[in-house]
Amino acid sequence: MRLTDWRAWQASASRTAHDSRVDITPSPRAEQVPAMQRRRLSPVGQACCKLLFALDPDADLPIIHASRHGDTGKILALLDAATQSDEALSPARFSLSVHNAVLGMYSITGKSHQPLEALAACGNEFEALMSEALGYLSEREDVIVLFSDIAAPEAFLHHGDYPACASAVALRLSRRSDDDSAWTLSATPDESLTDSAPTPLEVIAWLEQAGAETLACRRHHWQLSRAHATSPTPQAD
Repeated sequence: MRLTDWRAWQASASRTAHDSRVDITPSPRAEQVPAMQRRRLSPVGQACCKLLFALDPDADLPIIHASRHGDTGKILALLDAATQSDEALSPARFSLSVHNAVLGMYSITGKSHQPLEALAACGNEFEALMSEALGYLSEREDVIVLFSDIAAPEAFLHHGDYPACASAVALRLSRRSDDDSAWTLSATPDESLTDSAPTPLEVIAWLEQAGAETLACRRHHWQLSRAHATSPTPQAD
């Protein structure tokens, strides 16, 4: 696979120096989404739509989205409302609590007719995304993978492996590329079978290092390398 482009977002108030492809706006704004629909999206939902439109402005590519926890805040609010006898459940809130809600909003707004897939992989999100992407690339030239998660809601502060802040990262992957700026994405099996379960924040840090480090997952170590190595200049006799 070739990594031809990527975009990311993280809600970090303390971060200053960053790659230009990483947005650190605490409250991202998906301008392509109409205001009535946009106001219903959480910050991570708006960030996801914004990243997708940046990588695929014509909404012409298949998209695979993975999130370990989804929008837990909306789910907790629905459960709380269900315990109140005088409070009706909100259909709108429910529709945005499901795992494929962000992709649904993006496809409606962008008028996408491409395949869309939502994954939940219990800590194997990155490798699940790569596995699905390989399947798509056996028939398509390009695919976008999107990985997002939220910070732990107050009720779950001491439960679950949440990232330090809400974050999302999207990668445009290609079967082949003649672009000298593209990277080759490859994996080396990890026989130790560690418990490494990278969050979007760790994937962002890995991408920013531009191939200097590997990304450790439970079954593989993932590596970025230049797709087109520069040939050495012949030395004069």
